[in-house]
Amino acid sequence: MSRLSIVFLFLFSASLAAEDNPYLSLGEVASPDDNALLEARKQVDHYHELEIIDAPGIQSFHKRNPDTETDRQTLCRVCHPALPHRESLRSRSFLNMHTRYIACETCHFQPQGVSFEYRWLDYGAADCCGMVVAESTDKAAVPSLIPRPAARIAPFFLGRPALLFKDDPTAREIRETWKEGGREAKARLKARLHVSLKQDGRRCADCHRRKQTLLDWKALNASDRQAHAIEDNAIARFFARYKDKDQRLRMTELLR
Repeated sequence: MSRLSIVFLFLFSASLAAEDNPYLSLGEVASPDDNALLEARKQVDHYHELEIIDAPGIQSFHKRNPDTETDRQTLCRVCHPALPHRESLRSRSFLNMHTRYIACETCHFQPQGVSFEYRWLDYGAADCCGMVVAESTDKAAVPSLIPRPAARIAPFFLGRPALLFKDDPTAREIRETWKEGGREAKARLKARLHVSLKQDGRRCADCHRRKQTLLDWKALNASDRQAHAIEDNAIARFFARYKDKDQRLRMTELLR
């Protein structure tokens, strides 16, 4: 490791120790092992900065949602696109649909032995931590379950969101460390930030089944009808019937 990389890692470690953000402190529960570091080095070698190209004269086919474009972005968006699920042709559309109202960390942030509380978090808020959306019992005023266009279900720990927005000072420091660090520093930083993240995320049945224990739909302002529709979802049951990537099912299986 170069001397510059060692300096950046030292400064970043000191910052993490002083930082009170649950995302970072909970990520310290486990340390990346040698296999994680090896995989991180491979990914760093193949990493390319995201570049958005606007083709002149070609009008977008889909209608743009101005609320979506003005939402604050989390640290995940530094490297991952807004619609990050691409591997599975079978399920990527349904998984990407969830990014509009589910935080990435809700599915992927799973430190061992840690229990979260899940609440609505307003991604349109201006402060660093985001703003917890007020719970409402007036279903006539909030008939769609989602209380605000920019709200997403996010994990909370000890009353604070367990995620980082890109405009948070610590997130800016992490981005600067990545930008200026060498290969080994980037690999260690990547492994450290992802040590409590599971690549495959949660299963559909973790939220879409009766008597599931992950999300409290009542606390998330769902009516009885909405909670039943989410937990007894035909599409989630359909995907649960796939046992491997090569298995084929008929669309009529949705009726079961």
